[in-house]
Amino acid sequence: MRRASQGSEPSIWVGARSLPEASATIGAMLALVRRKLPFLALWIAGFVVCGVVYSKIVRQDFIATTQILLQPRVIINDGPEDLRHFHQFMIDGEQCETELRVLRSEQLLYRVFKALDIVKSPEIRNGPDGFWSYLGSRIDKVENLVAPGHETLQAFYAFAGRVRSRRLGLSYVIEISYRAQSADQAVRVVNSIASAYAVYRLRGALARIQRQGVYLEGRLAKLQEQMMIADAGMRFGTIPDVTLPDAEVRLLGPAGFPLRSIYPKMTPILMLSVLFGGVSGLLIVLMPYAGTSARIPRPSTFPTVPEHMRIA
Repeated sequence: MRRASQGSEPSIWVGARSLPEASATIGAMLALVRRKLPFLALWIAGFVVCGVVYSKIVRQDFIATTQILLQPRVIINDGPEDLRHFHQFMIDGEQCETELRVLRSEQLLYRVFKALDIVKSPEIRNGPDGFWSYLGSRIDKVENLVAPGHETLQAFYAFAGRVRSRRLGLSYVIEISYRAQSADQAVRVVNSIASAYAVYRLRGALARIQRQGVYLEGRLAKLQEQMMIADAGMRFGTIPDVTLPDAEVRLLGPAGFPLRSIYPKMTPILMLSVLFGGVSGLLIVLMPYAGTSARIPRPSTFPTVPEHMRIA
């Protein structure tokens, strides 16, 4: 008796609908999708066309990168200029982070901003790209109506937002990148930032030497020559061809010319267009059917109760 009662218990996998009813519903939905295939194809094609138009209309962005190698040195003897030796010592992560802060500092970036006249560059003059950037710029304009700000300052912060600098792993190499609407502009700006950093390091070396009192005239002349070379690289957006040993950094060549734009990318845009088109098309086709099937009355699952028992 216990086994019989256990066999008659309903399974947890059995829902409110029976298996034939559920199979019929799935078959009807598949048949509906097959009948609406022309509509789904046109709907997805519309999304694909919108994606292609978007990728052609939006402004292209190019990213150029260059690298700087930190080479800190200390003088271990005070012999003649031609015989002076240097000793390489280790630097820790905190010192690398300090150099990254210097590269991201507003003082250094503002020198590049003024030297290259970035306020007239297309990526700053044409305004932000993307929905959220555009929305943020609109909010900033509303705030400026209430409290007027300086347009040059806003342009500088837009320029600083396009600059990226990071340490490559645990090495002493720092990578600088800049995003612009032309490859030439991206290369020019990133080279100028690297040269401006070299100028900063040379000025620090010159200040340390001047605090030490009387020094060799040849040493000061070499430092000033290196500063002039690095400053010219900052103003013209190039990397100096000569080495700058007193800067304690080595500029690892000019930025590579980007061969293609980093944004927009056609393949991800088309894949997202097909995905959104397919999902939204299926929802449009199946939602009315789901609402109709939900309103169909189902037979009651309660057993029929005799009249005399109901009265009792």
